[in-house]
Amino acid sequence: MLFHVEWEFIDTSEAGGKRSLEVFSKWQPPEGTQFQAFYGYADGTGGFAIIEADSAAALAKASAPFTPWLRFTAKLILPVEEAAAIAGEGIALRESVQ
Repeated sequence: MLFHVEWEFIDTSEAGGKRSLEVFSKWQPPEGTQFQAFYGYADGTGGFAIIEADSAAALAKASAPFTPWLRFTAKLILPVEEAAAIAGEGIALRESVQ
């Protein structure tokens, strides 16, 4: 499964920033996850990653160490071709209902 994971800093104190960077320097992506893209926003408010994960548990393990400092939002994503095809199927079903 492919996820778009966005994070926002909720502890913007200097101590919180320092501690989160210390933890990040020792952190490794957990087994069952592969980071396809990993970016921080230039304004310093957070960032996002595109993560392939075997399960919701694997994804949760990736974010769990950082919950004191970051708020995460994860959305399951599809290639646009698949998303468009599924949307077309939904339209077809609605049009078939009289």
